[in-house]
Amino acid sequence: MSGIGFATPWLLALLPLAAALLAWRRWRRPAVTPTLLVVALGPIAAAAGREGWRVRTRWVPGALRVLALALLVVALARPQRGLAVASLPEEGIDIVLALDISGSMAERTQPGVRGGGPTRLEAAREVIADFTGTLEGDRVGLVVFQSRALVLSPLTLDHVALRRTVRALESGLLPDGTAVGLGLAEALNVLRDSNARSRVIVLLTDGANNAGEVAPAQAAQLAKALGIRVYTVGFVSRGAGGGAGVDETTLRRIAAETQAAYYDAATEEELQGAYEAIGMLERSRVAERRFTSYREFGPWLALAAIGLLVVEAGLRATVWRRHP
Repeated sequence: MSGIGFATPWLLALLPLAAALLAWRRWRRPAVTPTLLVVALGPIAAAAGREGWRVRTRWVPGALRVLALALLVVALARPQRGLAVASLPEEGIDIVLALDISGSMAERTQPGVRGGGPTRLEAAREVIADFTGTLEGDRVGLVVFQSRALVLSPLTLDHVALRRTVRALESGLLPDGTAVGLGLAEALNVLRDSNARSRVIVLLTDGANNAGEVAPAQAAQLAKALGIRVYTVGFVSRGAGGGAGVDETTLRRIAAETQAAYYDAATEEELQGAYEAIGMLERSRVAERRFTSYREFGPWLALAAIGLLVVEAGLRATVWRRHP
């Protein structure tokens, strides 16, 4: 549960304005000039002695009016307390990492540079391992695919064990090929029974779908029906051939169909930037729904202000009544 805030805090600026208005009215009030000369002062002095407490407390009605006015202004600013969602599974993010480990992932990320840089699979392993370290409190699963798909880890909070699995990945676990649709379908199956507020798949590939009995478009439609966002990452080549090996059109369509985003990367640094952007975007989506309802205090303050005005009117008509 959060602290108390105001829905329209700018209305609190009326408080000093109201105080200035009351002070101006008091300053502008004309002085009372006596029009009757009283010769016998004895009875009046006696009366003043009996009613001296009324004179000493004549400020009370005015104070009640000022307090009522202040309460009304605060009520207009709508003080409220947000009621936070307390269910931890609904507050987190369930993420399945779908990783292409086909033979083409053994290509170097920077073939024109001396040494060629790490392979695409090596870069992906390091970035994904680092990415899981930023997901404290979120469950993560891992699916790999070549011509077939394999679940290497169901949804888990044991990120240390998951990072060990990721860093040990090698190509050749399955017959070679690139079954993008089948890998996505297997990742959807891992998330099928998840009750998390945010359910996400991050699919990384460097090729086009050429194996498996599930078309990427069919898997995207299923993800859309389940309300699961699929972020796609294409490991492209910045060389003369561009990203010829990656079916970027299909990856963009999958992301757009599921209200996610597509990223391309050619180096480990670019890949890391893509995963960081995905993490921040999902965190912002969860934060937007932090509070689901509010407890309003404005009506109670308004009723209290009305009550004070009624009391003030009653006192001015009785105890502090002015006689002509």
